[in-house]
Amino acid sequence: MNSEKDRPSVWIVLQDETPDNTVLGVFESRSAAAAFSDEVSCLFPRRVLYAEYPIGYRFTGHSRSA
Repeated sequence: MNSEKDRPSVWIVLQDETPDNTVLGVFESRSAAAAFSDEVSCLFPRRVLYAEYPIGYRFTGHSRSA
């Protein structure tokens, strides 16, 4: 869960080395996402990112909405 009141969320790990920003994994916790990010960082040496997204997240233009 994220910091908002009981709103479920997931942690998404993605690579930022190529233009398509491929999702590498989706996790329940920050610690799981961080561990996986460390594990695959050798495959994408330029950039592996992870961030929390609330369930129901959508990208619309240049803003986030849920």
